[in-house]
Amino acid sequence: MAKVKLHRCNYTFLHTKLDACWVVQKELDAQGIDYEIVKQGWGKGKRPEVEAISGQSKLPVLELQNGEVYRAESKEMAARVRSGQLPTG
Repeated sequence: MAKVKLHRCNYTFLHTKLDACWVVQKELDAQGIDYEIVKQGWGKGKRPEVEAISGQSKLPVLELQNGEVYRAESKEMAARVRSGQLPTG
């Protein structure tokens, strides 16, 4: 089965709670979820690939193993990952 894909910003290197992409990535790591990082452009400009799969341009976005795309605010996404209740379609 394919890994989960974490679409995140290129500049996730600060590793703080202020970095939305890092908040989700850290929780995936903590829960031992196998994932692939898909880096998406610099800044908050247009992100054609993200827009194509999710209908919007904000990050982070999770592309799940069943093909479903999940996007919410990072704190909510991290809580869902932590609870073991990622959407499964």
